[in-house]
Parts: sequence; C-alpha cells; structure tokens
Amino acid sequence: MTPPSILLFGNCQAEYLALIGGCLPSLRGVVTFKVIPIQLVTAEDWTGRFDHSFTADVAVLWDQVETGEPKEHRRQMHARVRPDWQVVKFPPFTMLALWPFAGNDPRLSLDCPYRYPWSDSVAAMVSRELPLSDDAAYDRYMRLSMERMPDLDRRLRMDAGRWHASDQIADIKAADWVLENFRSTQVFYTAGHLAPPPYRWMMKQLLQRTGILSPQQIWQAGLEVDLLLRHHRGQDVEVAPVHPAVAAHFGLTWYDPDTRYRWRSHEWNFREYILKYIRWAPFLD
Repeated sequence: MTPPSILLFGNCQAEYLALIGGCLPSLRGVVTFKVIPIQLVTAEDWTGRFDHSFTADVAVLWDQVETGEPKEHRRQMHARVRPDWQVVKFPPFTMLALWPFAGNDPRLSLDCPYRYPWSDSVAAMVSRELPLSDDAAYDRYMRLSMERMPDLDRRLRMDAGRWHASDQIADIKAADWVLENFRSTQVFYTAGHLAPPPYRWMMKQLLQRTGILSPQQIWQAGLEVDLLLRHHRGQDVEVAPVHPAVAAHFGLTWYDPDTRYRWRSHEWNFREYILKYIRWAPFLD
C-alpha cells in the first residue's frame, strides 16, 4: 500500500523541511514528503508536474503562509486542497535587521541571482569609486557604512511586526522564538536562508501537529531530527556576513569577527567578502 504524503508548499525553507523529512528513518514507509516550491513553480507546472495526480495521495499540507492578498500560485495551490486534508500553516523565517544595507545594486539586474544575490547598497556605492586598493576600498566601505547605519532597533521592530503578522494567520507561532534566540544562536545565514536551529524547531512543531502520525512516531522522529541536524550546517551555500557594528549593537554572542563564511566553494572572512562584493568578483575563477 502506498503511504500517504505530506505536501509542503512554500519557499526554499519548505524545500529544506521536505528534505529533512525524507531523511528521517522512522518515517520511511509511513509517509512520503513532497514539495511545491513557490519561488520556482511556473504556470505550466499546475497542468504538468504539479497537476491533480501529484496531490492524489496527499493527506497533510504543511502550508507556509504569506501575508497580503494571495498570489496566483497560492490560489492554484489552495484550489487543490481537498476537504479530507489536514492543513498545518507555518510562517516563513526572514530577518532584515542583521543586513541593514540590503538595497539597490544595479549590477543585480545584469547578473542576478548567480553572483551576489544578497545585496549591499553601501558596497555598491563604493564600487562606483573603483579603482581603489583593497585597503582603500575596505576603509571607504567601513566609513560609509557607519555614516549610513540606520536605526537598528527600529529595523528589528519592523522585522518583529512582520513576524507577528505572519503568526496571526499561522498555526505555529515563530516570532517570539526568533526574538528570544537570535542573539544567542545563529538563526539566519542571509535574510531568508537558515542555520539548523530554526529548522530543528520548526520541523518538530510541524510533526507534533500532524494527525496521521502517532505520538510514538512523532517522538521518535523528533529524536532523529536532533541527530540529523546535530552537525549539519543548514542552508549555508551562501552566508552573507554580518557587519561587526551590527553584531555589537545586537550583542550577538555567537558572532566571531574572525569567522570565515561559506560562499559557494569559498570560505571568506567579512573583509574578503566585502571586497569581493565591491569588485563583483566571480566566485568561479
């Protein structure tokens, strides 16, 4: 007999949760995990690979919510929800306050998203002053970034407002968890890519609310989530470094100024990353 499916609908975080679910030994043969990634789906997919046959064995939908008017792909997904499905709604994890210079960089329109999709408006300004030596370019970046540093507490309040708005329409509430943990635990690698702790927390929350699983199955799967993510690094293919002044302002106890951050196949410290970004240097030489 074919096991029922848990379908995840959401952004790349939903894709990652589906990957984690498929790696849990105790759930193999009990449920299968499927995902429809909202950031990649096309209009043709709804009559192709994600047609009604794709959802025929679905028993549970883990639905990542978004505030505002539902977009077309979300309307297409919701039109496929059957009355016998259990729907568990969970929020997205996003944070802008740690990267206050996310903003316009005209180079993104020419080379997006392949090189540096996580923008830095101050570094883009410095790029217009090239050629500069490495020391001069980095010093210019640091001076400009301190001059243009926004009110970080206000930025955090804006983030928290978005989190609470998502919580209002979700079954799982994440805002308080992020606020309680982001200073002591690395939660975000970029504004929307996550370290393991939020995946561990969210996966357990979703499992606990999934009615087709028994309490014993949920308990065992929770242990396996802990084991699976104990040494795993999460969505670390691109890690946008945090500005040292931002880390100091928020008192990030996990922050190490000497850390080397993964960017594809590279390990760059903050200075190296900023210089690479300013020069729009390719990460594949």
